[in-house]
Amino acid sequence: MAETRKPVVIEHEEPKQTNSRKGSYIRDSASRVMQIAQVHGLDAKLQESAPEKSLLERAIQRQKKRQEQRQLNLEQILKYAHASCRDETAGEPDADWLYRFFDMAQDIHNSSMQRLWSQVLKREITNPGATSMKALQTLKDMSPKEAQTLQRASSLACSFGGDNSRKLLLGFKAQGGFFGFKKEATNAVNLGSYQMPYSSLLHLIELGVLLGTELESGEIEFDPALLVNYQGKQLSLQPMSKGMRLLYYRFSPTGDELCRLLGNKPNMGYYDQLVALLSQKFTLQTDVTSTVDHTV
Repeated sequence: MAETRKPVVIEHEEPKQTNSRKGSYIRDSASRVMQIAQVHGLDAKLQESAPEKSLLERAIQRQKKRQEQRQLNLEQILKYAHASCRDETAGEPDADWLYRFFDMAQDIHNSSMQRLWSQVLKREITNPGATSMKALQTLKDMSPKEAQTLQRASSLACSFGGDNSRKLLLGFKAQGGFFGFKKEATNAVNLGSYQMPYSSLLHLIELGVLLGTELESGEIEFDPALLVNYQGKQLSLQPMSKGMRLLYYRFSPTGDELCRLLGNKPNMGYYDQLVALLSQKFTLQTDVTSTVDHTV
């Protein structure tokens, strides 16, 4: 059964600015450095007078403030996780996994990312072993902006064939010809129209969540029809001629895990364009169900 969980929306939070004057202004770099130093307790050498506290006292104070913020981060994540629970059957997360989770999650400050980490925890409680340590580390190293890129890619992902791994379906390759000469024509969706230019694909490849090679399926058979699951929507494809193949990128196992955490959030513009493109060479049926497996 397709997952239809409510998606987590990742937002990039801009730093809050407080202005002493009415209106807004652009802060110069020196003032920004001073502000950051003051917030993090590192401004002793930037003051005109000698600091009142010793170096050790300043270090202890900074570490105390950092630990307080880490505690607050974890408490907020647990609050989000608890609020999202709906009396699901719970299991017992592995103790080592839980320790690593807290160790990584304590440094997550962005509220949208905290909500995502809360879903990681909830998923592990309801399905122990669902999220690997590698996926946790990848998520920890991911900025909110990078998570947004992954979320956009996830909203374009589908699955087809014998496995349930997520793929970015680009289009198809048709093979035809005459007098013994074969000619291949490629038809693909422009992913750049959906905020997923090639540069974003390269970024996801560098993060290790998308495999680096554009793949080509085996020849699509006339019968049985090939089932495609796009964000909970079911399509069946039957080629109108021989030699039809699908073109796609495959998410890595880690990327697949993270996409499942993000939930289903279909991009209907992409879906409509994909259906229109495939309809050129395939007979399509929508919202179909089947238990037949296909290998491509």
